[in-house]
Amino acid sequence: MQRTDIINYLIERYNYKSYLEIGVQYPQSNFFKVDAEYKTGVEPFPVEDMLNKSVVELTSDMFFKSLEADVKYDIIFIDGLHTREQCLADILNSLKHLTDNGTILVHDCLPTAEYQTTHEDNGREWTGDVWKSIVDIKAKDGLDISTIDTDWGIGFIRMNKDRKADEWLGDLDWEAYTFFRHDLLNIKTIQEWKTLLTNK
Repeated sequence: MQRTDIINYLIERYNYKSYLEIGVQYPQSNFFKVDAEYKTGVEPFPVEDMLNKSVVELTSDMFFKSLEADVKYDIIFIDGLHTREQCLADILNSLKHLTDNGTILVHDCLPTAEYQTTHEDNGREWTGDVWKSIVDIKAKDGLDISTIDTDWGIGFIRMNKDRKADEWLGDLDWEAYTFFRHDLLNIKTIQEWKTLLTNK
């Protein structure tokens, strides 16, 4: 399963209606394929003419700042600027606009080589240090968090008021990622992730 498959799987499973995508540089690769009734995309620097009025040309910070507090989405996919700080900001802002039974997905959480994790786009395969934002958000109470081992790693976040924070006190460098990523990111295979869903 790739990102679109997972998004559409969740839409069907939970009968989601509203979808928000942060980072829609190439809408034909995912956004246009999402089977939600109501879709909104956010992209500050579109590389092609986006005539679709569902895509707004703003940064994610500007978009969330302009959003009324009562606007909520069932499912939010974050694939914007690949830095720890911005991704964490996008997650925290998304939590404010997530329905009670909603889901947040975060792309690019499982780099396969250290060169991919640079803080700025290196012109090659670039996941940035998005994975660190997953570790950061695990330190917050009330969230179920795991990472699906597919398509460069997809972070999976849902509300769970009974879940306690899981804070990492060590360094967050490539060595820590190499040795502890399964614990840091709670990595699940597709089948393990689906099993988790069936038990809830």
